[in-house]
Amino acid sequence: MNTAPNLRPVQSQIEDAHRQLAEEGPTRGKRIDLSPEPLPERAEAPAYPLDALGSILGDAAKRLAHHVQAPEGMAGQSVLAAASLAMQAHCDVQRGSIGTGPVSLFAITVAKSGERKTALDKLALAPIREYEQELREAEGAEQAEYKANLKAWEMQRASIENKYKPKGKEAISDADRKRLSEELARLDREMPTPPPRPTVTFEEPTAEGVYRHFAEGRPTAGLFSGEGIGFFGGHGMREENRGRIIAMLSKLWDGDPITRTRGASGESGILAGRRLSAHLMMQPVVATEVLSDPLLQGQGFLARFLVVQEPSMVGTRLLKGRDLSQGARNDPDIGRYWSTLSELIRKPLDTDERTGELQLRTAKIEGKAFDAWCQLHDGIESQLGQGGQLDGIQEAASKAAENAARIAAVLATVEGFDHPQVEHVERAGRLIGYYLESMHARADEAQQDQQAMAARDLLEWIQHNGGEITADDFNRLHRDYRSARKARSLLSFLVDAGHLEISASNQHGKPRAWREVQACST
Repeated sequence: MNTAPNLRPVQSQIEDAHRQLAEEGPTRGKRIDLSPEPLPERAEAPAYPLDALGSILGDAAKRLAHHVQAPEGMAGQSVLAAASLAMQAHCDVQRGSIGTGPVSLFAITVAKSGERKTALDKLALAPIREYEQELREAEGAEQAEYKANLKAWEMQRASIENKYKPKGKEAISDADRKRLSEELARLDREMPTPPPRPTVTFEEPTAEGVYRHFAEGRPTAGLFSGEGIGFFGGHGMREENRGRIIAMLSKLWDGDPITRTRGASGESGILAGRRLSAHLMMQPVVATEVLSDPLLQGQGFLARFLVVQEPSMVGTRLLKGRDLSQGARNDPDIGRYWSTLSELIRKPLDTDERTGELQLRTAKIEGKAFDAWCQLHDGIESQLGQGGQLDGIQEAASKAAENAARIAAVLATVEGFDHPQVEHVERAGRLIGYYLESMHARADEAQQDQQAMAARDLLEWIQHNGGEITADDFNRLHRDYRSARKARSLLSFLVDAGHLEISASNQHGKPRAWREVQACST
């Protein structure tokens, strides 16, 4: 009798099992697939085309990213939004015979806490913050002058009334009544107006607050917030208010007049010729909720935004080997950007003295530049139909060509051109291509099973840490998976999907160690 142990490779035993099951079992004629169930792939983020921003904005963004050690796409988003805010009060952009609209941009940057988004935006907005500080310092003198002028005006008005006041019980004559009316009307037209609010930006407005800002302040403003949850979770976005603020911000993006209707006399009105740019920075957990909100999507509000979400740099931002003798404020590329932004934000506004409306010049996309824009428009449009590459993001893609025109005008103005040239349109097209590609990737990812996506992240952590994990490792995981309940749920998912196997259990039979299943070669 042969008592030697069976030393056939495990793979041969598996092949025998396949043959036996194919011949005898309920799966007769079929081969059992022992490979793990595939997990969804995370889309690779495209690289932000910093060079498309040009020598002023692009070079500054690259240096800001270097000094802050933040993703370049975040820096590009910040400088583009800041430039839009600085110049929106001076021109509109005309797309050939298609239409004319603002150059204002709405932007969202998604980044986790610790990605230095606030530090980056602080530097990108430095000239605007300095300008706001100057406005606040000048406010005291302006208020004092206004009060003095108002007092003199009130005394002059009273003296006119006294001049025509009849003596005793006499009635005012028709001639005096006419002269009194004419003088008071003339004087009322000269009534001093209070100085505008010393602010350019705000963070958490309500619809009423936005209206008052434009009624009492400058006709140009920016909704800029380092913590977007302050806006989306604030009073203005409460259930009873959010419809009004969404409608108002959408109208401002479109360049339409905004209105307020109130019962009290003098509190209703229409404000035209106002401009608003926006840049909201938020954490992924907030962005997920915001970007999937049915009301925000259905109203086309989110479709107006350019969204950036760059890969994290946390863990790679080392000081070793860096020249720390010079900072951002000594960098010539950043200095050139700041100088350009400072000049734009301080440029005197051309407004209607009576209504306060901006009198805007028109930056025209015409000639070969318009031909290039039409090609971009048609290229986008051709991919919007069913089965097209942009089918899943139709709302945002439908506004992409207009956003490209706005970006082209911003690039041109920053670089000293009155009208966008072909190169500005082409560079704007590259930037819009990035935004559409990023949005398409996020849309695809949003359709994936979120548990499967989380399981994939955990599996990658295990693969990068020796292919094994124990319960003692849970506290080393990302905080999203650090709890034992969450980690065990994902590990069970990976075991059921065939990616992991239980390698050890405790005395009660509860799994406490797992290892990656090694694929068998055929």
